[in-house]
Amino acid sequence: MKTGKVLHGAARLAFDSVDGVNTIVEQMYRNISATPLPFGRAPEGPAPGIAGLVHRVIRGVNGGVRSTTDVALSPLTNYLDGHFPPGPHRAEVIAALNGVCGDHLHRSGNPLATPMTLRVMLDPDAPPSDAPGAALFETCHRSVEIYPSAAALSDSEFTAGGHILLLAHGLCMNELEWTAKQHNHGHMLAKEYGYSPVFVRYNSGKHISQNGRELAQHLEGLVERWSVPVQSITALGFSMGGLVLRSAMHSALEHAQRWPQLLDKVVYIGTPHHGSALERGGYWLQRAMAFSPYTAPLAALGRIRSDGITDLRHGNIVDADWQLYDEHQDNADHRVPLMLPSGIDHYAIAGTLSRSSAGYLQRSDGLVHPDSALGRHPLGAKTLGFAADRQRVFCQLDHLSMLSDARVADQLKEWLRLS
Repeated sequence: MKTGKVLHGAARLAFDSVDGVNTIVEQMYRNISATPLPFGRAPEGPAPGIAGLVHRVIRGVNGGVRSTTDVALSPLTNYLDGHFPPGPHRAEVIAALNGVCGDHLHRSGNPLATPMTLRVMLDPDAPPSDAPGAALFETCHRSVEIYPSAAALSDSEFTAGGHILLLAHGLCMNELEWTAKQHNHGHMLAKEYGYSPVFVRYNSGKHISQNGRELAQHLEGLVERWSVPVQSITALGFSMGGLVLRSAMHSALEHAQRWPQLLDKVVYIGTPHHGSALERGGYWLQRAMAFSPYTAPLAALGRIRSDGITDLRHGNIVDADWQLYDEHQDNADHRVPLMLPSGIDHYAIAGTLSRSSAGYLQRSDGLVHPDSALGRHPLGAKTLGFAADRQRVFCQLDHLSMLSDARVADQLKEWLRLS
């Protein structure tokens, strides 16, 4: 993302933050000045007296400075883009920001919101360079858009193959983070079997069902545009990416799209099919703050959690799972039971920090419990039913290490061998 766009978006987000903090402070003053009982309903309306006036003035000044800044930054965009190239970690920061508040960025039209694109990585094995940070970043990780724009199709270094390997990243990540400790599962499988890796970049703060629907549409267009006949599509989803893939398959089947007919295998790596305990803990922390009028305004900080994050509480993948409910107020699991689509081989990999993969005291991988990653659920209707020979649990393995673990890599090579 170019510097002018980043600065413009960062400025807008800063003004949004000032508004948010101003509201919290005003509500704190209003509630404390009303001296309510320790527990019960908080007062409503603006802060009384001079305090209320001060907060209104702050909102007015903030709005005025926001408008002035927007006008001032517009003519500087080209200059900033030309003189301040992207740094080596900018993409990671923007991806993390999208995971945390990407729904707000999208709804507010903020330039920092990441649009969904399908991309290929060119020159993944380029040697390190002594060039400045930006050049090193571009040399070692040439991520080129292939859909909706077709930039990579005309690149002399890109050769399309008949077997597409689709890779969907997790929360707060982007396609570059599939490379961990000099290893990339997609590049490994490309060298081993001749796959053509295609990486999804998406705003992980949006609802999973929204990303799934958009991915289904992108894949339909990509298959039509692919420069050679597509023989097969194999998909690899890490963490949230596995849920996005499931959502995309459901959307495609609902709309009779053609690409699922080419889909032969899907591997879910550390995917929270039934949610993550970490997000459930975040919900209860937010609710606990709302019990007292003296802490209720701070509950707004919990509501900053993006739609994508709240979807991870139970593993929502379709609109009906969340559309009729306030996920910040309702902790119930409203998911429509959806089985894995038939006619496709589905595989699941889970990690655990425990030394053994057996027993009821098995620990999570730090974020996702093996039961969730393997689709197990106390209610039979929600159990995904991965075949015994299509699921693996690896011990002493944390969530992010799945991207570089040799055992995971070997398992992928075993499962995804082209016949």
